[in-house]
Amino acid sequence: MEPPDLVFTGGPVHTADAARSRATAVAVRGERIVAVGHDEVLDLAGPRTEVVDLAGRLLVPGFQDAHVHPVGGGIEMGRCDLGGAVTLEEYRRRIRAYADAHPDVSWITGGGWSLETFPGGTPTRAELDAVVPDRPVYLANRDHHGAWVNTRALELAGITAATADPADGRIERDPGGGPSGTLQEGAMRLVGDLVPAATAEEQLDALLRAQALLHSYGITAWQDAIVGENPLTADGAAAYA
Repeated sequence: MEPPDLVFTGGPVHTADAARSRATAVAVRGERIVAVGHDEVLDLAGPRTEVVDLAGRLLVPGFQDAHVHPVGGGIEMGRCDLGGAVTLEEYRRRIRAYADAHPDVSWITGGGWSLETFPGGTPTRAELDAVVPDRPVYLANRDHHGAWVNTRALELAGITAATADPADGRIERDPGGGPSGTLQEGAMRLVGDLVPAATAEEQLDALLRAQALLHSYGITAWQDAIVGENPLTADGAAAYA
């Protein structure tokens, strides 16, 4: 048999085979696994075979994610990305930095903020106004069931104390009844529908950006949870095609 290009050895291998669930070596040629076993796999190596020492670490098949939104997530990663932070100070720093770096962007969008940062999980428009007073800001939270908006965004959407909550959402309000700056569920669309749609090129870039992140975590396959026209995220069908 032609020598493999790559051999992994020196650690446990989870095969996902109930009858032979563990091995200690794997050989790969091109894009295919050609041998799984133990010391006998090492005998297949040739002078050009790369041997990777697992150093006791577990080798597993690629993970598959059954519910993911790579296009929408990739778009947010390329805009004002608040993921990984949990303090208001860091959110404000990132928002200011993004706004300063993109003076020609008409809307400041992105997301990833965490509910536990704010009392009741509801940030206020005043916190955004202090950073970006002149352009509308729309930032989804980590679970995408709420959005943080500034005064300019509320003005463009015509949301006032007199605006009724939609049937499928809620406008968080200040003590006087005016919109406080957080929109829940279906109320997100009152502002979200005004955000300029991502171009086809931006969506493809977003998908590739998300794919790189997924691959870095060992996720080699996934099911996009929403493909097609929908009110929640960009339709990624064209990007996949």
